[in-house]
Amino acid sequence: MARSSFPNQVISILFLGLIFFAFTNQKLKRIGLNVEYTPTAQVGEEVRFHFNASDEIYLVRIYSDNQSLGTAKIYDNSAELSFPFTFTGTKRLRFVAVNDQNETSSEVYGELVITGKVFKDAITVIPETPSQEYIYTPKNQDNSTQVIISNPNTNYEPKKNDSYNNYEYNPPARNQLNVNNFKFKPTPNEDINGRNDNVYSTAIGHPNADDVNMFFDDVQPIATELARKHNVPASVIMAMAALESGYGFSRNAIFANNLLGIKQWKGNPSNAYQLKGQPDENDGKVPIISVTPTGQLIFDEDNRPDNWYKRFNSREECLRFLVEEIFLHKTGVWKRDYSEITRFYQKQIAAGIEKYSAAYTFCYGIGEYGYTHRGGKYYADRVMKIVEKYNLTEFD
Repeated sequence: MARSSFPNQVISILFLGLIFFAFTNQKLKRIGLNVEYTPTAQVGEEVRFHFNASDEIYLVRIYSDNQSLGTAKIYDNSAELSFPFTFTGTKRLRFVAVNDQNETSSEVYGELVITGKVFKDAITVIPETPSQEYIYTPKNQDNSTQVIISNPNTNYEPKKNDSYNNYEYNPPARNQLNVNNFKFKPTPNEDINGRNDNVYSTAIGHPNADDVNMFFDDVQPIATELARKHNVPASVIMAMAALESGYGFSRNAIFANNLLGIKQWKGNPSNAYQLKGQPDENDGKVPIISVTPTGQLIFDEDNRPDNWYKRFNSREECLRFLVEEIFLHKTGVWKRDYSEITRFYQKQIAAGIEKYSAAYTFCYGIGEYGYTHRGGKYYADRVMKIVEKYNLTEFD
């Protein structure tokens, strides 16, 4: 009897194991999303999230402590996203699976422990030495033109060995620009063949080389004055404004003087501009009226909270808001406090850290701390590319 019971026990165990295996596979299939990542990491280390998804899942939105880290688009039932964390602590993670109808399919939760030094003691990030190939030069003190370009009606950008003396750039005054002269690629609610992401495009034909130099001529005095007064990097102010506004030719920049994409989340206020047709940035909660033949979405824009942007009276007012309310948290009107990161930048400059490195670390910090959902490295790399290209650290 003892001999025959052993194989019976083995068979029973195997049978139970098969049932358990079948159950767990069914559960994963029902949930539709499996997430793999290392549960612990050091400050500054990139954490890689790997996703396996069922057929109906189109993308995955990733959140840490209810702040967006980004979106991973699913291809062949899988995707990956890497993100570096600058601050220590236990992060509450949420992964939201979204189908092609922009509906939440399922959610997965987890935790991640980040260990190491906090940001204020972090080691300075020093990328490669900035290139001197592209140089932007402001006007002379006597207001004569010192910025020289070639082929002003194209997107041509002067390079190091060009002969600059044959071409003058004479930018028109900002108040001479007529906003009614600009046309944009249509959104679906403007044209049935339009695209939702056209809301992020710049005015058709802009910016060209003239526009870029005009933009820097316009914002440079404002940025340097704010930098001198508050000890913040003028290079980052100028580059952020250039990046976020398409050198002043985004819809927000032209119609609302909003160079930074600064949102106004509280209802539909009179001092804000609505970017109609914008893709859903409210966790899939914006009602969809219809889908165009090309798969673009026409949203219900009434009482929509996620596509309203602050309207400023001038570019100067916008940049002052960036520095005083976002960088310095002067009155607390801005929801996040970046003042510690600003103080860290000031300490680096006082300690003699090279300006480019200090500016990069500053930009990395605000990006990592939630200024953009794409994270610090992504944002710092893009902003500092503009700083390098136009040698903007000379204004720091």
